[in-house]
Amino acid sequence: MHKRRVSVLRGMVLISVILSIGWGGQVESQEKYPTRSIDLIVPFSPGGGTDLVNRVMANYLRTKWGIPVNIVNKPGGNTVPACVEVYSAKADGYILLGDSSNSTSMLAVAVKNLPFNIMDRSFIASVSMLSFVFAVSPTSLFKSLEEVAADAKRDPGNFTWTSLGGASTHDFAFRQFFKAIGVDVSKTKAIMSQGGSQAVTLTAGGHVKLGGGTTPSCFAGIKGGIIRPLAITSRTRYPDLPEVPTTAEQGYPTVNAQAWFGPSGPPNLPAHIVGIWEKASQELAKDPEVISKWRNVGAVPFYLNAHDAREYVMKEVSEMKELWGIK
Repeated sequence: MHKRRVSVLRGMVLISVILSIGWGGQVESQEKYPTRSIDLIVPFSPGGGTDLVNRVMANYLRTKWGIPVNIVNKPGGNTVPACVEVYSAKADGYILLGDSSNSTSMLAVAVKNLPFNIMDRSFIASVSMLSFVFAVSPTSLFKSLEEVAADAKRDPGNFTWTSLGGASTHDFAFRQFFKAIGVDVSKTKAIMSQGGSQAVTLTAGGHVKLGGGTTPSCFAGIKGGIIRPLAITSRTRYPDLPEVPTTAEQGYPTVNAQAWFGPSGPPNLPAHIVGIWEKASQELAKDPEVISKWRNVGAVPFYLNAHDAREYVMKEVSEMKELWGIK
């Protein structure tokens, strides 16, 4: 009996030691992340909005963590190849995606038969966003979105607007607007442009009744007086365009298309790694130097934690599918 009791006690001690080693090792591994360089894959060429926002974030994290955070540009294929690389990466937090609306929500309407499920990635956070500006030529008679809406409803067949020809924040904003005013977008005249700068040129020349673009593409044109802004889709007035009312202020709260940016990772990224990135993302979105640098490229802070970022994307995907008529 005594021997049996001793054996049981020894077994309990052994189990306790094993458990303590296991838990201790887990805590230790969690505390050590990150310990080596991180590759942040950006699915666009250097110099664009997604690239510039992520470079500011990477510089901040290099200083904070004392390890290299590398921006790896992998453009092309509607962001699909870059996404595939991240989806295929080991879920250890060392290969992540510089994510955005373009590589999530807009893929749902831009690319058929994706080789991955958009919602399977590990959403980490949203850190920043760009708004859309509705604008007209300086010679236009329109003074507000209400006047534009009246014209579009009166004669949609002759109502012209700038389109980038596919799924983009640009077309998203216009489709929201047409839905809000009860006009069938297919009955209007979309004037195609190859990018934001060309859309601004078409707007400035009076070649469309309503044009515009994201804040970076419109800012110089507004300041130079070659286009006149009517409204901006931001939640509050944009700090560098305080005279421009929001779409909500003009009576169109559902016209709120914005391009968001933030890190995401491969499926099943460990919760403690997501938590470390969430904390850092929240801090950088409040950092005055980061905010100043983002403003230089037309972006403003827009922090969402992992859960809220996922919910935001799910809602955005649903809305985009509805606006593009995708079942």
